[in-house]
Amino acid sequence: MNLIPYAPWLVWAFPTLSSLLVLLVALFSKKARDYFAVIVCLMAFALAFSMVPDVYFNALEGLSLTAPWVPPLNVNAGVCVDPLSVLLACLVTFFGLVITVYSLGYMAGEEGLTRYYFFMLLFIGSMTGLVMSDNFLQLFIFWEMVGLCSYSLISFWYKRPETVRSAIKVFLMTRVGDACLLAGIGFLYADLGSFSFSYIAANIGKVPMPHLTTAAFLMLFGAVAKSAQLPLHTWLYSAMEAPTSVSALLHSATMVKAGVYLVARLMLLFGSLSALIPMWLPTILWIGTVTAFIGATLALSTPDIKGVAAYSTISQIGFMFAALGAASTASSSGWFASILHLVSHALFQGLDFLLIGGIIHATKTRDMRLMGGLRNAMPITFTFSIIVLLARAGIPPFISFFSKELIFRSVLWSGNFYAAVMLYVSTAITFAYTLRVTILVYLREKSEYLKQIHVHEAPKIMLLSSGVLAATCIISALLGNPISRFMHIEIEIGFGEILKMSTLVFLFTLLVGGASVYLTYYSRISLPEKVKRLRIALSKVLENGYFFDTLYEKAVPRAVSTFSSGLRLLELTFFGELPYLVANGVIRFSKIIYEHVENAFFNRLPYLFASGVLGIAHATQKYLDILVDELLYMVTHKTLASASKLRKVGSDSMEHYVAAAIIGVLIIFILILITFTMLR
Repeated sequence: MNLIPYAPWLVWAFPTLSSLLVLLVALFSKKARDYFAVIVCLMAFALAFSMVPDVYFNALEGLSLTAPWVPPLNVNAGVCVDPLSVLLACLVTFFGLVITVYSLGYMAGEEGLTRYYFFMLLFIGSMTGLVMSDNFLQLFIFWEMVGLCSYSLISFWYKRPETVRSAIKVFLMTRVGDACLLAGIGFLYADLGSFSFSYIAANIGKVPMPHLTTAAFLMLFGAVAKSAQLPLHTWLYSAMEAPTSVSALLHSATMVKAGVYLVARLMLLFGSLSALIPMWLPTILWIGTVTAFIGATLALSTPDIKGVAAYSTISQIGFMFAALGAASTASSSGWFASILHLVSHALFQGLDFLLIGGIIHATKTRDMRLMGGLRNAMPITFTFSIIVLLARAGIPPFISFFSKELIFRSVLWSGNFYAAVMLYVSTAITFAYTLRVTILVYLREKSEYLKQIHVHEAPKIMLLSSGVLAATCIISALLGNPISRFMHIEIEIGFGEILKMSTLVFLFTLLVGGASVYLTYYSRISLPEKVKRLRIALSKVLENGYFFDTLYEKAVPRAVSTFSSGLRLLELTFFGELPYLVANGVIRFSKIIYEHVENAFFNRLPYLFASGVLGIAHATQKYLDILVDELLYMVTHKTLASASKLRKVGSDSMEHYVAAAIIGVLIIFILILITFTMLR
């Protein structure tokens, strides 16, 4: 039965939802809980591999695998069923199954296993959902869920203070990259109005180049943080406080590769524009190249066996980034070399972590200086370690040989000669630190510490999981061409590659690395004094991890503290005094107003007003005098006229004349009173 279109949804939904059932199953039986987790991983693995035939034969043309999710934002939930997604889904579920089986032995007897299996299944579902997402919004949600699972599993032994500190450090450093990724996604959405991969790929040419450049670099920084590349690489060593089974799954084979997947996916979406984004590909190339070198040198110096594996992972992911930076398009050899090395590294590094778990389980220490002679006490582990040695070094015919050869070739073809030289040097150091681990752990004499304890081989269930990965490492030598055909890339990988001249250069590089280890541990050659002093200084630098942690944990906080103190001083001296300065300015301004305005104007205002009133009074008096004079003249004139007429009238009218005279006198009196009143 063809499970398409159900498998792409179930492959991540089934383990995600099943993680909730772990809590219920644990109520019935602890053993049932453990085997329930194994069965869920087996089902997810089967669902992932059920998609391989359809992708291999390209039988998914025109198949729509979306469902409405957020209609107002025009966002659909969906799955992307292409070679890259399906390949990584198979890888995640395969390692999820192997390491969950391994956990049955490694984590036996630990407290909190219900929590452990809950987060393991949630991680497998989230990581699978991340690589199967067909849009950036869905991808980012799973990206954050993966980070949550990583934090929770690193702090599994939360009663240990150093474990909690490491988990917080990992959480904070990866959140920096997550914020950049979200900002980059926002830039693309602002220009295109969609999160969909298919829509973005079809319309990427509409995005202005400055916006595309900004989005590309922001998302690149998110990938750098997630994949522990410079300058945010230090968190991966701190993550080694997690159980080794967690380190094998999250911090080696799957989650730490999410950044590689993101850059590879961006190159698919950007198409030919990838090569036109200013400095984007060269930045990817040199970040990977420098990280490969620094990670290798740190692995060469640490005495912590898990630290070697952590720095080795940082270095090998640097090779993948370098290959992507050397690729111009997603169909070039560099792009395919990165994906092929991702697969090969997951196999041998996953195996290495499982073996390290067995060693820690037996010796109860991570310090290689306390080990030695384990080839006799743990012969099966030693045999598997030889496979790790050969695969990590890239000895033919292991698939890592072909992936590294493709990386070197791609970098050289891109014209980056110095980057290729640095990668060759990193390869020599890779063989050196792997051989050093083999000598310190297995070949030298047993340490005094081990002589006091009984060292035994790892439990059978742990060896079974390790054996599966060891066999896969060997068989994968035959998978180069099938993988290239599955990815629909026309690159032939055959054993004829071993006979090329580049192979001699590669083997000579390994010989140089091996010779340096031999001279260090077996030769009695005395070094010149200058070389000894240089070696001591270099050892100091390597022991402190190139002082990156010193920078992040001391210099950066000190710089932030100094900056904060400066701001506080500015607040106290300027902003704190600003109200007083403003108040003093207002007071001075008020004084000026008082002196120049009030004294010059308001003090003179009463005098001006009084002068005006006096002027008006004088004018009024003048006109009233004239008016009264005229009025008296008129009254007098009328009185005289009336008197003349009075003489002519008879005595019978005398009474009327007397009354008129009295009225005239009263009128004159009233006018005189009015005049005197106004003059006052």
